[in-house]
Amino acid sequence: MRHRTAAVNRVIVLLVGLALLGFGAYAMAWDLQVPIVREWVSRYDRARVTALPDQDWWGWALAATVVVGLVFGIVLLALDLTRRRTSPVAVPDRESGTYVTVDLGSLANGVASELAQYPGVRQTRARAVIERGLPTLSIVVTADPTLDIYDFTRKSEDVASWVASTLGGEEVATQVLLHLDRADHPVHVEN
Repeated sequence: MRHRTAAVNRVIVLLVGLALLGFGAYAMAWDLQVPIVREWVSRYDRARVTALPDQDWWGWALAATVVVGLVFGIVLLALDLTRRRTSPVAVPDRESGTYVTVDLGSLANGVASELAQYPGVRQTRARAVIERGLPTLSIVVTADPTLDIYDFTRKSEDVASWVASTLGGEEVATQVLLHLDRADHPVHVEN
């Protein structure tokens, strides 16, 4: 999710939360017979309020509310569910002085296949996404529970350093998520 989309979501949740909090506090104050709230309610013109649904514009107002709510909801869902794909990165070639375009999805697949060769790794999945506004190579590794985590972390850091040097200073993050399979047999620890 992009920063702007996340910010819009948070503002909407904040506004809806504040509105619900306000309505809830108003209802609780009514139930607790707070004098000022009872006075506000007594000022309502009940005949006018109960006559609102009989007005000619009432049906149109309800229909417009439904349409605006649906359009707003669909647009918000579309923004939230859009794929966060990365665009190719232009890397300068030091020898010729030209730029080489690198597809980050292919680079992520290459990193995943490099990590798949590590002993104990059972499966890798790779994708290139925009994570918090930064192009990111995201690799999910599923491995045997007996994997040497320290050595695998060192290998992952080496691969991430290689990616950074290959891209010539372009801001691209490398994220390796390690999932260990369940152990087939319980491990007994002796004291």
